Amino acid sequence: MLFGSSAILVNAVSRVLTDAGCDVTPLDELLGRTANADLLVAHGGRRRLVEVKRESGNAAESLVYDAHRHLDTWPQLRPDIQVEGATLIVNHQTNTRPLIRSAAVYSRPEFVQSLTIPVIATLELFDAWRSGDFDAIRNAVFPPAARHRPVSEATPARESAPPPTGRARRRRRWRG
Repeated sequence: MLFGSSAILVNAVSRVLTDAGCDVTPLDELLGRTANADLLVAHGGRRRLVEVKRESGNAAESLVYDAHRHLDTWPQLRPDIQVEGATLIVNHQTNTRPLIRSAAVYSRPEFVQSLTIPVIATLELFDAWRSGDFDAIRNAVFPPAARHRPVSEATPARESAPPPTGRARRRRRWRG
């Protein structure tokens, strides 16, 4: 899990969530195509979309916008299955040995404060799984309602288009 990507990473995360007592459904199987997040996870009558991503370096903030987009489009894909939100699980800094990776996926204080969904590092997930702390895993994926602001209170940045990334960001920075 700490070095995985693509299907290998999604399968490892699915195994950890299953070991924690969650019901996990791969969305490609449920939808019959790749159209949304990676997993539909259920526990105790609650359901969340789970997006699993890998970044060789620091995680791009745009990953959070991707998870929000999946949540926004879910009702058009499966209106019969209600979800309460989305969770982002990120395997970041994979070019670095796990013991020296940053424990937090994001560190910019303003961005961290604006998060409306849980963002979990695979290192955190792995440590909880290894120690058998399945409550910690479930609480990370299914946070108490008071922990995160409702979407209606999201910052204006959430409602607008995601910030430019990669080459477009560099070009825009140099213009001007």
